[in-house]
Amino acid sequence: MSKSLGNVIDPIDVIQGLSLEKLHEKLYEGNLDEKEIVKAKAGQKKDFPKGIPQCGTDALRFALCAYSGGGRDINLEILRVEGYRKFCNKIFNATKFAMLKLDETFVPEPIAKPTGNESLVEKWIFHKLNIAATEINRQLTERNFMAATTVAYNFWLYELCDVYIEAMKPMTDPSASETTRKSSQQTLYTCLDYGLRLLHPFMPFVTEELWQRLPRRPNDSTPSIMLAKYPTFDKDFVFEDADKQFDLVFNATRTGRSVAASYNLQSDIQIFLHITNDAEAALFESQVPTMVTLTKGCKSVKVVRDLSEVPAGCGSTALTHTIGVHVLVRGLVDLDVEIEKCEKKLHLARLGLEKIKKIEAQADYEDTVPANVRVANEDKRMVYEAEVATLEVSKAMFAQLK
Repeated sequence: MSKSLGNVIDPIDVIQGLSLEKLHEKLYEGNLDEKEIVKAKAGQKKDFPKGIPQCGTDALRFALCAYSGGGRDINLEILRVEGYRKFCNKIFNATKFAMLKLDETFVPEPIAKPTGNESLVEKWIFHKLNIAATEINRQLTERNFMAATTVAYNFWLYELCDVYIEAMKPMTDPSASETTRKSSQQTLYTCLDYGLRLLHPFMPFVTEELWQRLPRRPNDSTPSIMLAKYPTFDKDFVFEDADKQFDLVFNATRTGRSVAASYNLQSDIQIFLHITNDAEAALFESQVPTMVTLTKGCKSVKVVRDLSEVPAGCGSTALTHTIGVHVLVRGLVDLDVEIEKCEKKLHLARLGLEKIKKIEAQADYEDTVPANVRVANEDKRMVYEAEVATLEVSKAMFAQLK
């Protein structure tokens, strides 16, 4: 950084915001000569063409913690700080929305423990919260603030906001059972309470403001989030099986959304899941409402056991060797183009399959290749085989529609 280049940033300007004209004016407050001022103005215009947006204290502090892993000199990117300001807004709006789900009669349980009535997605978010708390504590102990902020950011944005708060909407609907509604509310409250505490060291102001709005557990008179116990690992929040199961469900959901997006489908989306494994089929059948909720514009999700039950005219892909994801696109696409797409994907899948088969066919394969690598290769081979079978059926279906 150099004053003569005009790229020295006053933290107050990042917090409060400053126009480009005001940035230029501040150059005259120093002892730069005219040539350096001209050079600095050019640098400011290049780096801050619209000035510095108002980002706030919490966003700046979070950004500085996130930058702390790169050495003593920080090449601060103002757009990244502005992104953390939007993250603050996301937290504020998500908490505000979530509070609407906690009605006036809501009373938190005396202690933050699972009640035993939790659904799969509730167990999943508890497990993710536990992982986040454990990892943040470890990174703070090692003074790795960059990694700690990343964990906190990912939990709030990609797990709590993008998944659980969306998935719980039907669970808090008046049509839901009282047991389901109360359980989802308790889970939401615990996640908000602990989530704000985890964020507090990096964003003290917004977390204090929001935490004060939360109801308190019975006999809890803690006056400030600063004095609240910081979340740590809790064995009662360990749900490894639920974590694996819902990760699989969510991966299928994202795959369905991706296929729909590739065809520019935004409404009346119909997803068919071809599942050959009995346990997985039962799992997905129980999670159909959640998948519909997490897929914007989704009309239905149907689990089928036989590929013949998948209607003709679907865009398809293999998630695993036992799960195929199909999205109905009949009447919405150019059939010749779709057949060509299938042929290209088939070519790539067959190349991948041949490559794996050649590796597995080597004479000394069993003796020289570690067991974990052999297992990984076997999984890849089965996925490629499932992909080839799925694409061949899709290609034939599109051809029949011509």
